[in-house]
Amino acid sequence: MEKDEIDWSAVTNWFGHMHNFHDAEVVSIDIRRDPEPSVIRIYAFRMNSDTDEHGYYRLDLHALVTFSITGIREFEIQNWNQQNALMCLEISKAENGYRLEMEGAYGVDGYLIAESISVTLEPWQA
Repeated sequence: MEKDEIDWSAVTNWFGHMHNFHDAEVVSIDIRRDPEPSVIRIYAFRMNSDTDEHGYYRLDLHALVTFSITGIREFEIQNWNQQNALMCLEISKAENGYRLEMEGAYGVDGYLIAESISVTLEPWQA
């Protein structure tokens, strides 16, 4: 892995592929001044094609994905509410760093541009 690439291995090892964070929920956004890292935490899961006894798609592989962010240069967040479900989350290369974009399905959406972003994951008991 190149030094200037995001290490998604925690996510791909847990889910078995790259996750697009569809229907994941933003649990918290903690923006701090440097040198302290800012943190975005997202509850994610795998949605299966089979359904439960109530007709809902069966969910498993529940996890809390944490994005630790340093060197924020631009930041815009809107529509925070009680759920904050995402359509998707994407991170792309930007000049001298990365752009993290959250497309909201219901609630929060926005973006930030920062020098570095790291990704960790811990299992979540749903």
